[in-house]
Amino acid sequence: MNTVPAFTEELAAFAADLRKLRLDRGNRSYRDLAARAAKSATGIRLPVSTQSDAFRGERLPGLDRLMGLVRILHSYDEFGQERPIPPHNSAELEPWRRRWRALAALEAETTRREAPPTAPTAVTPTAPPAATPPVPSPPATAAGEAEFAIAHRLVGHTRLVWRLAFSPDGRTLASAGNDGSVRLWNTAAGRAEGVLTSGNETTAVLHVGFSPDGDRLASLSDDGRPHLWDTGTLMPAPLRGQDRRLAGGLAFTENGRLLGAAMEYPDLSVVDLCTDVRRGPAGARYSGRADALAFSPDGRLLVVAAGFEDVQQWDIASGGPVGAALAGHSDNVEALAYSPDGRLLATGSHDTTARLWHVATGRPLGPPLAGHDGAVNAVAFSPDGRLLATASGDRTVRLWDTSTGLPAGPPLTGHTLAVNAVAFSPDGRLLATAGDDRTVLLHRRGPVVERPASLASAALSAALRDGHAVALPAVSSRTGAPLRRLVFSPDGGRLLVHTADRTVLTLDAETCEPLPEVLAVPGFDPWGLEFPEEGGPARLWTAGTARRDPMVHPVSLMSNVAFRADGVLVAVAGRDGAWTTVRTNAAQELADVAPQRVWGASPVAMSADGRLAVGTDRSVALWELALPAPVESALSAHDSEVRTIVFSPDGGLLASGDLGGEIRLWDLTSRPTLGRQLVGHRGPVYGLTFSPDGRLLASAGADGTAQLWDVRTGGPAVALPLTGHTSAVWGVAFSPDGSLLAASGDDGTLRRWVLPDPQTATARPR
Repeated sequence: MNTVPAFTEELAAFAADLRKLRLDRGNRSYRDLAARAAKSATGIRLPVSTQSDAFRGERLPGLDRLMGLVRILHSYDEFGQERPIPPHNSAELEPWRRRWRALAALEAETTRREAPPTAPTAVTPTAPPAATPPVPSPPATAAGEAEFAIAHRLVGHTRLVWRLAFSPDGRTLASAGNDGSVRLWNTAAGRAEGVLTSGNETTAVLHVGFSPDGDRLASLSDDGRPHLWDTGTLMPAPLRGQDRRLAGGLAFTENGRLLGAAMEYPDLSVVDLCTDVRRGPAGARYSGRADALAFSPDGRLLVVAAGFEDVQQWDIASGGPVGAALAGHSDNVEALAYSPDGRLLATGSHDTTARLWHVATGRPLGPPLAGHDGAVNAVAFSPDGRLLATASGDRTVRLWDTSTGLPAGPPLTGHTLAVNAVAFSPDGRLLATAGDDRTVLLHRRGPVVERPASLASAALSAALRDGHAVALPAVSSRTGAPLRRLVFSPDGGRLLVHTADRTVLTLDAETCEPLPEVLAVPGFDPWGLEFPEEGGPARLWTAGTARRDPMVHPVSLMSNVAFRADGVLVAVAGRDGAWTTVRTNAAQELADVAPQRVWGASPVAMSADGRLAVGTDRSVALWELALPAPVESALSAHDSEVRTIVFSPDGGLLASGDLGGEIRLWDLTSRPTLGRQLVGHRGPVYGLTFSPDGRLLASAGADGTAQLWDVRTGGPAVALPLTGHTSAVWGVAFSPDGSLLAASGDDGTLRRWVLPDPQTATARPR
C-alpha cells in the first residue's frame, strides 16, 4: 500500500473542507479569526501561521490548535455575524475531531513505512574527522545596507499587538493591541507615556495612525468603530463619523482628512470621517470581501485585497478600478502599503513572500521578495522609499532594497512569537516591531555600511562626471505615428506625448510603459494640457474646449499656442505673425479661436509674468501685454525664419531657433540684448526648452539630434550631440528634477538620456 499519496490527498481534502467552512462562515480574515480567538474565555491561540498551514494543507496541525480553529469558525453564523463560541465538547465539532485522528494515524503509518531499516551494530575503526564544509556565502545584499539593533523593549500590553504608528516628529510611538488599548511610548527614553482606551477591554484595536500635524490620533477597533483622540490632552476628540461601521481601512491623508472604508453590506464605500460625508460619486462600490485595505498617501486610491486572486486598486474620485487586479501571490494577501511618494505598492502574503508593484501600471517590479519561512503579516516603507520592511510569522523582520529587490542586511530577530506590525520613524532611524509575544521592540539604525559599487555603477558615475549623457532604451509609439511635442507631468511621474494623429499618449516616466490614459478630441489639434493642482489625470485643451475655470500647471503642445503661468490667458499666433490673446474664463471667445496647424504658423511664447514673444519671419517681437505696442519690434534679425521660442523659468532669458539651425539667446534683464549665438544643428531647429534651474538649454533639430547647451558659457553642455533618431526631432523636455532629457521624433520613437549635473561635470566641448 502506498500511504504517502494517501496521506497527502487526505490532507489536501481536509484543508479544502476547512476553506469551505471559512467561506460558509463569512470568509473572515486570518487576523479577524486570531483576534476573536484571543478574546475567548479560555484564551484560544490561533497564530496566523497556524491558520495558513491548516487552510493550505501544508502540514497537519496539533489537535488542540485544529479544534481551536474549528471552534472559532463555528463562532460565526452563515451571514458572518458573531455568535457564542461553541464549547469544546459540542456535537458539531466531533466530525472534525474524528477526521483529525484518522489523518494523524495515516501520517504515523507513513512515517513508519518511510523510516530506513536499522543497520546491525558493528565495530569499525574510528575515521578521521571530516573536513568542515565551507560556510556558504551570504546572499547578495543591497548597496548601502543599514544595521538595526534593539534599543528598547517596550512591555505593557497584556495581549498581542496588531499595529504601530510613529508621530510626525518621531518622539512618540503608538501601539494598538488585542487588549483594547492604544499605548503611547516615548521613543527616546523607551518608557510609557499614556494609555488610550475606548472603554471595552475585550474589543481589540486593529489600526492606529497620527494626523500629519500630530495633534490627533485615530484608531479602529475590531467592532468597526473608529475613535479619535487629542494627543495634547489624551482626551477623545469630536469625530462626525464615529457611528460608522468600518471594514478595516483607516488613514489620514496628506491634507489631514481622515478616511475610512465603511461597510455598506455587501459592499464598501469611502467616507471622510471628519465630515461624515461619502467620498467619490454616488453609487460607487468597492470589494466587500476585504482581507486588507490601504489608502494611498494623497487619499486618491484605495487598494483592497480579497484573498489572493483579487487585489485591486480603486480610484476614489471616479469609483472605478485602476488597472487590472494584481495577480502573483498564491495565498491570501493581508499586508498592504503604499510608498511615501505613492508610486509603489507593497503586498505581503501567507505564501511567505512580499511583492512590489508599480502603482501607475499595476505591474510587478521584479520577482517576489522571498526569504521568510512564515506568512508575511505586515509591510512598511522607509520614509525615503528605499527600504521595505516585512514582518513575518517566522518571528523575524526582513529589510529589502526597493530598487533591486535584494535583502538589505540580515533578518531582525528578538521576538519569541509571530511579528504582526512594523513601522519606520519619520527620519528612518528607528524601526518599531510588535507581535504575538505582547512586546514592542524599537530598533535603532547604525551607521550605513557602504558596499563597493558595481563596475556598471562606477562606469555610469564616471560617464556623468565627465559630461557624457547616458542613453536609455528607445520607445516606439503604439501606432508608429510621428511624435511631436512632449511634456513631463509636474510630479515627474508621467510623460505625455503629442502625436501627428492628434492624440496625446501617456507613458510612465520611469519605465516608459504605456498608461491607459489616451487623450484625443476628434477633429481638433491639442492646444495643451492642464494638470490639476490636486493631481490626477491631465486634461486636454483644444480650440473646441470651452471652460470657465482657470487652468493650473498649463503646458503648451503647439509652437503657436502659449499659456500664462496662471492659465487665465492664452496666446495664439497665425501664419502671418499676427496674434490674439484669449481669457479662458470667457468661454465663447475661447471656443471661437481656431489656431492653424503648427507647420507654417508663427511661434509664440509667454513668460510666467505675462510677457509675450512672437516670431515674425526672421525676427522676434517682444510685447508687454498691458501696452498697445511691442516694447521691442525686432530682437536683431535671424538669418532665416524663426521656428521656435522659449522663455527661461525666471523670465530673464529668451531663446529662439530658426530654419538655418541657429539658436540665439537674448538677455531680458534690462533692455533686450543679444547674448550668445549657439551653432551646432545642421538644419532647422524645431524645439527649445530650458532646464528647471535655467542652467541648460535643450534643442531639437531636423538633423535627427537633440543638443544640450550650457547657458553660462554658450557651449555644449555634453561632449557629443544626443543621437539615435533616424529623422527630425520635434520635441525636447526636461524632467522636473532636471536629471532626464526626453526627445520625440518623426520616426515615431521617444528617447531619454540621463544627464550630468552641470555643476559637477568636468567635460570640455570636443
